[in-house]
Amino acid sequence: MSDNTNHFRARWRSLGAALAGLNGFVLLLRLCKPALYRACLSENVRRGEEFLGWGLPPRDPIQFLWQNRPPSAPVIERVHLPPRLTDAGGTSVGELALLAAVTRLLQPRCVFEIGTFNGRTTTVFLMNTPPAARVFSLDLPPSAPPPDQSMIDSDRDLIQRRRLAAYVYEHGLEARFEQLLGDSLAFDPAPFAARVDLGFIDGAHALPYVRNDTEKMARMITPNGLVFWHDYGGRGRFGPLTAYLESLQNRLALYRVPGTTLAWTTGHELRKVLPGNPSPS
Repeated sequence: MSDNTNHFRARWRSLGAALAGLNGFVLLLRLCKPALYRACLSENVRRGEEFLGWGLPPRDPIQFLWQNRPPSAPVIERVHLPPRLTDAGGTSVGELALLAAVTRLLQPRCVFEIGTFNGRTTTVFLMNTPPAARVFSLDLPPSAPPPDQSMIDSDRDLIQRRRLAAYVYEHGLEARFEQLLGDSLAFDPAPFAARVDLGFIDGAHALPYVRNDTEKMARMITPNGLVFWHDYGGRGRFGPLTAYLESLQNRLALYRVPGTTLAWTTGHELRKVLPGNPSPS
């Protein structure tokens, strides 16, 4: 993608955000519920860019898994979801259902999640993995204040009001679950090198964290594994995350899941971000 094309899109994205803000309902929301205004504005811009075909190309990971499954693989007829699907933040119901289907089709032996929050998505992984699988989730200790590193305000708010992995324990799924505590910037991925079959990145959304979490996941993921990022396509607070993922398109095949804020790629592709892996010409 040329610099001129990137500049053109950046200008139009700014204009698009301004035009979205002129919508009567959005303006009314700004007056009546200002706390929700930015979320609505970001969603309008995200869907507009998706309809225009901007950003990451669309591709369905479920269709990808069906097309690449071994002939002897069992047919997966259903997925499992927790009965309480709504939560104060995190993945949407549709995104949970998609991640459940991906987990059932992929049948990972090891899942690694960055960003536990209340453990709703963690619970979906646990409910749909094979009985011998292990699910690891990394988050800050419950009593720890947010680190001094650049962290966006909404992430700081989530840290303060989370109930760390509460869903996991409410559903009695802790036997195959391990909560890892610490700042992902200081986390050592070496013990998980080339062990993770399914990765999910939904930790802090500031650029240093997104880059760090992506590069560490690249060390942990197996070549045949899949990695997902949450909150792709947003502007404002999530703009740096979106821009970073789109900047990787020159080095690897990276996709968006249509109608969601999920982006994804294969382990084989993600490992191209590591030193010593040549970028495609």
